Amino acid sequence: MASYAMCHMKLDMMLTDLGYKPSGNPPRLGVYLTNSLEEGETVAQNLFAQWLANEAKSASEIKRQMPIMCIIGNPPYSGESANKGDWIMDLMQAYKKEPGGKMRLDERNPKWINNDYVKFVRFSEHMISKNGSGILGFITSNSFLENTTFRGMRWHLLNSFDLIYIFDLHGNADDGGFGPSGEVDKNVFDIREGVSLLIAVKKPAGHVKKTTAPGVLGQAFHRQIWATRKAKYDVLLKDSLKSNEWNRIENFAPQYALSPREYKGIKSFQNGFSLPEFYRVNSTGILTARDALTVDIDFEVLWKRICDFAILDATSLREKYNLGKDTRDWKIAFAKSDVLKNMSRSSIKPLNYRLFDKRFTFFTGKSRGFHTNPRLDVMRHVTNGDNFVLAACRQCIDDSWANVFIADQIGDDSYVSNRSKERGYFFPLYLYPQPDSLDTTRRVNFDPKIYAAICKAAGIAGADGDELRVFDYIYGVLHSPDYRSCYAQFLKIDFPRIPYPQSPEIFAHIAEKGEQLRRLHLMQEAAIGATPYAFRGEGMGEVVQPAYADDGSVKINSDQYFADVPRFAWEFHIGGYQPAQKWLKDRKGRALTFDDVRHYQKIIKILVETDRIMKEIVLPL
Repeated sequence: MASYAMCHMKLDMMLTDLGYKPSGNPPRLGVYLTNSLEEGETVAQNLFAQWLANEAKSASEIKRQMPIMCIIGNPPYSGESANKGDWIMDLMQAYKKEPGGKMRLDERNPKWINNDYVKFVRFSEHMISKNGSGILGFITSNSFLENTTFRGMRWHLLNSFDLIYIFDLHGNADDGGFGPSGEVDKNVFDIREGVSLLIAVKKPAGHVKKTTAPGVLGQAFHRQIWATRKAKYDVLLKDSLKSNEWNRIENFAPQYALSPREYKGIKSFQNGFSLPEFYRVNSTGILTARDALTVDIDFEVLWKRICDFAILDATSLREKYNLGKDTRDWKIAFAKSDVLKNMSRSSIKPLNYRLFDKRFTFFTGKSRGFHTNPRLDVMRHVTNGDNFVLAACRQCIDDSWANVFIADQIGDDSYVSNRSKERGYFFPLYLYPQPDSLDTTRRVNFDPKIYAAICKAAGIAGADGDELRVFDYIYGVLHSPDYRSCYAQFLKIDFPRIPYPQSPEIFAHIAEKGEQLRRLHLMQEAAIGATPYAFRGEGMGEVVQPAYADDGSVKINSDQYFADVPRFAWEFHIGGYQPAQKWLKDRKGRALTFDDVRHYQKIIKILVETDRIMKEIVLPL
């Protein structure tokens, strides 16, 4: 209402300054109060004043009858949008289909497409398409440019518009405030989410160079900037669409990313099989919504917390554990009820919380209970620990992909990475029957046709035990420097695709290296061997500020350190973490025990050995 009134006032002032003097009564300015995401109605209902009813009626007439030729603005960004009217949600179905517009989008949870800014893009596209021509000019979140969930939206825009210009202004606070080369990068707004300009042009009939046949896509152009806010403003003030800074984007299926990509090798990449195609049962990791409450290093400390949930009231629990306000999916009452129904020490399970960092959590498998989403459909297969689980991210924000590890227990959503866009998925090797089932058979979680094709190419029979060799082959491929380098651009935007073995010899080589890495990463003593990196200093001191010194020591405080640690091990990346650093930083303020010291020494040895084994993996591509 305020912006509506301000617009009227500003327009009246501008017209007066320009010398406009209407004869008789001033005409009504063409500004209307309406919800753009609602369809034009012939009769406005349930409005509290006649003038507002008339306003709504006039706006509806514009929507239904007038040509909308130019749509500009900064629509709201709201992932949990309240704008869920039938009209706009029906229009949104076009974005919830696979590229081509025929098949339903193959996504377990495509809710982020329902963000308000996406709805305004869809509204604008609809209006311009209905008119036959027009221009869309928005500044929006940049999340739709390459996020795989938005591939249907991107294809639809390319199919509707003749020209699309994307100016990615970046500025995502989760990237730490720096660009890829270390340059300072700030948002043009006071928000955390990165933004981009979207300018889309639909030309009138008779002026269109491309045909209007379905599936014929428009041309897309891109440019980007990482800089301070002022520098970005300066560029935007002087730049234009005629600048030679714009780069043409190739329209490559199935992602149709609206950001630059190197597509060399895409055919060989797509000839492989994707992880979710092969591992039929999979999901993201456990979402607790309250890590500080639900997860702990100490079994007994967590059990005491569970006992408190059984006996204390909601007000006391909220105050004692600083729980804040309830949310839609996590409420103290829900958690308390879940605890009371499953009150047993056996409900506390080991949790793969972070890399090399197992903790404990109270696991019941109930959604909207003690955990927001425990992913029971997958995690029930690994609660007994007799399983191997491939953990990998669907996307990667770095140019160098390293987003894979292994688990043998239930796992946290941020196990492999906690960076934006890098959600961790879990792919168990074995599936177990329901506890009350008469069938006690353990099954392999592989697609039968793909598994048969792998076995044929690998020269193996697919007998008992061969499934573990295939698991190791996949794990070895994903640690191959050749694979990561060759397919870096594709690994940034979707799940890895695994090449079929080129020969039995190559399969045997990769599987052997994958087995070594599997045993190493599961911290099996025989695989690790002797652990140097002696701990120096008296007693077991508190971790104050972990730091690496030029003499090869990793200091935990002013008096104590681990000796002779290679710098590359200290800086080694797996997923979104540098494990040698993160494990210590997560223990700031705690005194290390003897077992902690031994554990950290193993971590360093594992990282050193991982680097060595990876360099030995030869994968012809």
